[in-house]
Amino acid sequence: MRLFLLLISLPFCIFAHPHMFIDTEMEVQLRNDFLEGIEITWYFDPMFSGAITADFDSNRNGSFSSSETAEVYANAFSNLETSEYFTFIIIDGQTYTPSRIENFSVFLENGVLVYRFFCPFNLRIPNDMIRIAIYDSTYYCDILYKEGTPVTLHGTGSNNAQFTIEQNNDIAINYGGNVSVSRAGSSYSGTAFPQQLVVYLNTN
Repeated sequence: MRLFLLLISLPFCIFAHPHMFIDTEMEVQLRNDFLEGIEITWYFDPMFSGAITADFDSNRNGSFSSSETAEVYANAFSNLETSEYFTFIIIDGQTYTPSRIENFSVFLENGVLVYRFFCPFNLRIPNDMIRIAIYDSTYYCDILYKEGTPVTLHGTGSNNAQFTIEQNNDIAINYGGNVSVSRAGSSYSGTAFPQQLVVYLNTN
């Protein structure tokens, strides 16, 4: 099973269509016209949830101790550093990625595996608009925003801010081939376009 986990955590994959499905939530922390950071929460599909739980919840108690969390981080998360943790910030035409991750946690919620972590940035937003995209450029992972209320804005910069979630048509991920597994309700054309969060400051 550990070999399986190592394979699914690799940033570059020989497969050309999605094999993992992630629903994401995001808390954007703003300080005046600065992006301080983003707390990201990922909810995984049943297969990955079961694999991580089987390998790292060693006492089978349905939760992850500090040592078990460290094992998950080391063996099934930290390698995503080479893929920028799938997180891309676009401000005034410039793309930024996380330089480090803080406060990683892993837990089960109604049998679903959840990762939560914080990406610090401290980036100035000069034109009152920021784009945040979370996607896997190999399309091994199909990442969408969680249904319901997946985005919250916090901090002094959020008072007059608004946001939309839209498709980024400037980023095309061509994965080709037939899809053997799929997300319920989704269709697959061979080209995927990631979702992005667009935050507008000072909308009054």
